[in-house]
Amino acid sequence: MAYVELKKVFPDKKVSTITEMNLSANQERASMEAKRLKWKAEGYTGSGSVVRGGPVDHTKLVVELGPMEIRTFLIKFEYIFFPKMGQP
Repeated sequence: MAYVELKKVFPDKKVSTITEMNLSANQERASMEAKRLKWKAEGYTGSGSVVRGGPVDHTKLVVELGPMEIRTFLIKFEYIFFPKMGQP
């Protein structure tokens, strides 16, 4: 497993929301998983397990990735206003 710390990837930004999307980023992953078809094949025992990363830790801003796993996230940042020098 690999862990990606978003605070280190975006050190000067404040993350407001993180939404996991499908790979083309046009649909939320949760709604895609709900619509996924369940196939039954003859002779399949279902014994092959796939190692996948867990959900995003929204408090620590850490993403867990499994081997050979690709995931897409839509990250929104808070806008931080810095006034120009000499302005109140």
